[in-house]
Amino acid sequence: MKLSIIIPTLNEAAIIGKQIQSIAQKANTKDIEIIVADAYSEDDTADIAREAGASVVLVDRCCRARQMNEGAKVATGDVFYFVHADLTLPDGFVDDILEGVAAKRSYGCYQVAFDRPVKGLQFNSSLSKYQGIFFRGGDQTLYMTKAFFSKIGGFDNDIVIMEDYEILLRASRYEKINIMPAKVIISARKMEQNNYFRTNLVNVLVFSLFFLGASQNTLVRIYQRFVKGAKYREIE
Repeated sequence: MKLSIIIPTLNEAAIIGKQIQSIAQKANTKDIEIIVADAYSEDDTADIAREAGASVVLVDRCCRARQMNEGAKVATGDVFYFVHADLTLPDGFVDDILEGVAAKRSYGCYQVAFDRPVKGLQFNSSLSKYQGIFFRGGDQTLYMTKAFFSKIGGFDNDIVIMEDYEILLRASRYEKINIMPAKVIISARKMEQNNYFRTNLVNVLVFSLFFLGASQNTLVRIYQRFVKGAKYREIE
C-alpha cells in the first residue's frame, strides 16, 4: 500500500528541504511519495523541494484546501497524508498509518507536542488526545484513504481558513477519527510571536464564528488583525 504525503506551502524555502529529507528518512524506504503543493511562493520553495526529491504541483491561489486537493489529484498512493511544512513527524509514522487503515480506520491524526516550552502550551497539547472537533487542527496532520477522500468530496476549495475542521465535520458523519497515540512536534513560533491568551481567544472567536456561518473573509480579517505571521488571504 502506497502513502502519498502532501505538503501545502507558501514561502517555506528555509525549512522545506529539511522537512522532505526528514520525512524520507523516517519512512525508511517504505512505499511513499512526497508532493509539495506550492502557491507560487516568492522564494525558492518549489526549486528546493524538487532538489530534495519531492514532486511539485503549482497552485495559482494561496488556499490550503485547494492546494491539498491539487496535490491529491496527482497523487498515486492508496492513502493521502496531509502534512504542514513546519512540523516533525514521529518515527514509524508510515506503520502507524497503515496499521490504522488495516484496522478499517479510514482517516486519522496524531496528538501534538510543541517544540519548545511556552507558557500554557502543555495544556493546549494535552487536549489533542480527546475526541471532538474542537480538539482537532491541521497541525495534527491528517491521513485519509483515497477512497474515503473521494467519498466525502475532498477539501472545500472555497474555504481558506478552517478547512481542516470543515472536512473533519463531513468525515465524522461516517466514522470517528483515529487518534494515534504518538505525537507530532509542532512549532511554537506563532505563540512566541503573539500573546498566548490573545491567540487562544482569537482561535476560539474564529472557531465560533465559523460555526455560526461567518464569511471566510470576515474570519481572515480577524485572524490577520490579531495574529502576527498569518498567511491567510482573502477571497477575491
